[in-house]
Amino acid sequence: MSFKSFISEDENVRYFRLGDVCKIYAGISFKSSFYRDRGFPIIKTRNIQDNQIVTGDLNYCDLANHKDAMIIKHGDVVMAKDGSCCGKIGINLTDEEFLFDSHVLQFIPNEKLLIKRYLYHFLLSCQDKIRELAVGSAIPGIRKSELEKIKIPVSSLEVQEKVASTLDKFREIEREISLRDKQYEYYRNYLIMGSHDSH
Repeated sequence: MSFKSFISEDENVRYFRLGDVCKIYAGISFKSSFYRDRGFPIIKTRNIQDNQIVTGDLNYCDLANHKDAMIIKHGDVVMAKDGSCCGKIGINLTDEEFLFDSHVLQFIPNEKLLIKRYLYHFLLSCQDKIRELAVGSAIPGIRKSELEKIKIPVSSLEVQEKVASTLDKFREIEREISLRDKQYEYYRNYLIMGSHDSH
């Protein structure tokens, strides 16, 4: 089940440049001297895994030193803009709020036209195309101006909600299957190693 299969059935879909229906913000640079053992958490590219934000291996800072920084809230969509993770998409499914560094982009849609989860699934559907926008060989990076040119199909908010909800459920099923596969591999290897140890 794909994002594109839903859109092809919608006769009322309109196409916009992503930059016309969504603001894209880059994070800020954090000096290591600003890091603290606790405080306000900072998202880096390593915290974008399995298409979501993960909270392991976080850095922290004093928010008072970064009052003008954008904040990632629940449901916000982010992307790694450069490096080996270039083009990775994530969504904040936690109840925590985060700052984000200069290697991460945040997508804030015009909510009169676009819901966040629909935007998230759209970006996932064209992740390969997004990665092709990367320039530079040593450290590949994606320019915000190039992302803004991408054409996004925009349906009514009601249709967007249906599309996002259906794809949310589908992705959850995929995650469960993947988790079970990993569990199967673990126990299979455990049994094989156990049988070898018994000889």
